[in-house]
Amino acid sequence: MLKQGSLFIILSCAASLYQPLHATADESTDDLSSLAWDSASWDSTAADIPHVLTPARLHQATAEVPGSVTVLDADFIRRTGIKRISQLLRYVPGMLVAYDIRDNSDAVVYHGGPSILPKSFQVLIDGRAQYLAGLAAVSWEDLPVAVEDIKRIEVVRGPAATSFGTNAYKAVINIITHYPQDAFDDQISAQQGNNRDTYLYARTTGDKEIHHWRLSAKAYSTEHLRDSEDASIGCINPCDDNRDFAAVMLNTSHQLSDAQRLNTAFTITNSYRDVPDYEFSSNHVEANQFEASVIYEHDLSASHEIKLSAHATRFERRQHGVLESGPSGLFDPLLRQLDEINPEAADQFVQGESLTTLDTSNPEELALAQQLLARYGSDPAAFFIPISGNVLADTNERRIDLEIQDTVAFTDNLIMISGIGYRREQIYSKPFYDGYIDSDQFRGFGNINWRVSNRWALHSGVMYEYEEGGTDVWSGKLAANYLISPLESVRLVFSRAGRTPDMLEQRADWILVVDNAETQSPYAGVEYYDGFKGPGNLQPQIIHSLELGYFASKSFFGGNIEWDVKLFREELTNVIYHYPSIRLDTVNDGNEITYTGAEGQLAFTTQETAEFRLTSAWLRTEVDPTDDLNDSDLVALYAPRSHSASWFQPWPAQIFTQLSAFVIEDGRRVNRGDNAADLHTLELNLYRDFTSAETTTRLSFRAQRDFTTDTFKPDSEPYAQAVRFQISASVSF
Repeated sequence: MLKQGSLFIILSCAASLYQPLHATADESTDDLSSLAWDSASWDSTAADIPHVLTPARLHQATAEVPGSVTVLDADFIRRTGIKRISQLLRYVPGMLVAYDIRDNSDAVVYHGGPSILPKSFQVLIDGRAQYLAGLAAVSWEDLPVAVEDIKRIEVVRGPAATSFGTNAYKAVINIITHYPQDAFDDQISAQQGNNRDTYLYARTTGDKEIHHWRLSAKAYSTEHLRDSEDASIGCINPCDDNRDFAAVMLNTSHQLSDAQRLNTAFTITNSYRDVPDYEFSSNHVEANQFEASVIYEHDLSASHEIKLSAHATRFERRQHGVLESGPSGLFDPLLRQLDEINPEAADQFVQGESLTTLDTSNPEELALAQQLLARYGSDPAAFFIPISGNVLADTNERRIDLEIQDTVAFTDNLIMISGIGYRREQIYSKPFYDGYIDSDQFRGFGNINWRVSNRWALHSGVMYEYEEGGTDVWSGKLAANYLISPLESVRLVFSRAGRTPDMLEQRADWILVVDNAETQSPYAGVEYYDGFKGPGNLQPQIIHSLELGYFASKSFFGGNIEWDVKLFREELTNVIYHYPSIRLDTVNDGNEITYTGAEGQLAFTTQETAEFRLTSAWLRTEVDPTDDLNDSDLVALYAPRSHSASWFQPWPAQIFTQLSAFVIEDGRRVNRGDNAADLHTLELNLYRDFTSAETTTRLSFRAQRDFTTDTFKPDSEPYAQAVRFQISASVSF
């Protein structure tokens, strides 16, 4: 929703905005005299000190950031050979990635959560929010970015709502692409594998004086999972899981003057995917998205910079189901009226049960029941006269997001980032919202970073958001980093963050309508009898997070070793649970979840540029559900322990290998007590570069091996093949 402030704001003027405090002569002979390094060399902007951009919207030394961050840079992404963003997130401790067959989509959660349409963190691409308001989710299959264009992915593992608002409730995934002027080469790539796995990419770049641009395009298709035969989701005949996606992306950069910069981005995407049949004979989703973004930056002085950003998104989703020979009685307008008054009685009538829940003291309810019994009581076959037609579930979304961000360095060691923003969401959907709805949101934020001394870096932040209709939420953060050296620190972070109910939870008016209906029934209408209405009175859910962390980067056996570990406790209150179904009676809120545990990541780079990376997460979950929910509803995706290990090795003759292993313990063993299978996967990417004066060609072989035939996530399907492979080639010129 916000970001890119730190990327475009501070990179060009980091030295002027965040100069470190150098020790004085008196300090060097006082309490700093015992330090192992020369205090006069304390420089947090030094090139050999790792930096991140996301946690505080500021280019900071990693040892000083107020939170835990995982960075996946361009080199690492290329080494893995992975083409899908969601798959890269498996290298982030505490992040779980699974496949949801019910929506034929990827599900990504941090620590734990529902498996279908999870919604606990913000995803940004160069400052543009990828959260779709209509169905309240991130569509990982439709992200308008190619991995070849990514400079780095920064994942803030913890609440970051003080910087990025309500959707940054538990984490932020910030995807930062290369500046157009940094991509000097044109490139063409192609990949082919089993599972109908195809990937194509092309890029061209250009410049003219102060103007630079990059035009890139990608397309992929896959049918990676075993076709489902789950009758509960309508797969009487095996359901396909095809996915197809194409995108065109244009990025431009303009250096208007020494103090002014203008960056733009335009993306167009088109996607198709099969979804389970449910009551239909076929069912698929098509979507188109257009994004436009303009970011203007102006250095008012060496210590003051302002940034104006405007993002616009148009998203059109079309779901087309074909209904053949459905019971026409389900579309009887009298039954729908009864359902609106007494849904339990309507369900009993449909199931042929006695109407024990009927309120006979209500004349309207009693009259409807009598009319229905008169129609079908003596002739039940009339209820099953077939009806056929098309069932459409379309949404059309528009979003405008405007923001002014102000960055001021009051002194060399005291920086404030503040701003105000406005976002307007407009949605038209007859099936989901019975027409047109909109929402206006206003936000204001402020973050202060204060380097008190060479020993201490402090951070405080606050965000206030107000949505039309009276819903508001505030988030706050306090953090203290004790610096053992510029490359080593201990941090303590407390956060409070809120997530306001999304539109589908709060304001849905969901019905199914048959288009071009054909039936011989004299009673059938075109609207399905059952529907879902959002309660309209949900309150924000809140998280209180406490984190104790330790970061260090050190020389080690001629190379460098870097690690980050943390202990944490996260208390979630008033947790909202909404299973997206038209038959849902209500949204469940008031639930409580507590996560406690530890996470760690380690990277060791040898003198020969080999690299070893390890991640681990140990997690304990305590769930207090309300009403009829159980633990596995709220945290269907959950792993008490999850680990990854990777080894990158250069070999002679420009041959390189990346070997990765993933071990994830199945949380169902705790939450559900059923027979569960841990997820064990091994992946290899082997490639060779061929270079000449004008071109670089890379040939690659990538393979994956699953060591279980079960699925990590409930209600899903495993890969069609336990062993998968892809062959790819790319040429840069």
